[in-house]
Amino acid sequence: MEVEHVSENMIRVVLGSHDLEERGVTMLDLLGNRKQIEAFFYSILEEVDTDHTFTQDQTVTFQVVPKNNGLELLISKAPKNGQDKSSQDENQLLQTLGLVDTTDDVADTVDNTDSSSVTKVLVFKFTDFEDFVSLSKVLTAESILSTLFKYQGTYYLELTVYVDELHSITMDNLVALIQEYGQLVQESPEILAEFGQAVMEQSALELARYYFK
Repeated sequence: MEVEHVSENMIRVVLGSHDLEERGVTMLDLLGNRKQIEAFFYSILEEVDTDHTFTQDQTVTFQVVPKNNGLELLISKAPKNGQDKSSQDENQLLQTLGLVDTTDDVADTVDNTDSSSVTKVLVFKFTDFEDFVSLSKVLTAESILSTLFKYQGTYYLELTVYVDELHSITMDNLVALIQEYGQLVQESPEILAEFGQAVMEQSALELARYYFK
């Protein structure tokens, strides 16, 4: 296991397949059980947070992507009252790594914590899971955070898009591409988060490409 303290507010952990095996889990286990995901991430945090600065009276967030039969995990302190400058700097690092992006509505909005970043949140519905898998193989644009939900027997993909960071595709073309596989809908992300089942969080497109070749 590789551990890097990127800053006082962020730890980067790289776990290989052997690290997962030592802890008795596989990537498929983590994909299929949300509670197991949370428990596993917090167990890793306990291992690497030796001075307890992250776990003491502090909310943390996790970002994860598959990496060489293992995973890369970024653990960040969540700001208590909005984002301070250091949090903004760390979000910029996450954006550079392609691991996190934040958005608001279907209409263009300006992120409250960074007035220079125009963002969007889009929700798409799929007739079946295979349509989502097919999309994952063709949609490789960076600056997109993707979470797959199952809600009332239907799969929904919530996309958070950093519009300013899109370089390989325009927003219009992005939506047009996705609509070849799914339907743009008005379902609220909050409803999906509260009542739906999160199947793959944060990096759904990357995970689908990785496991469904």
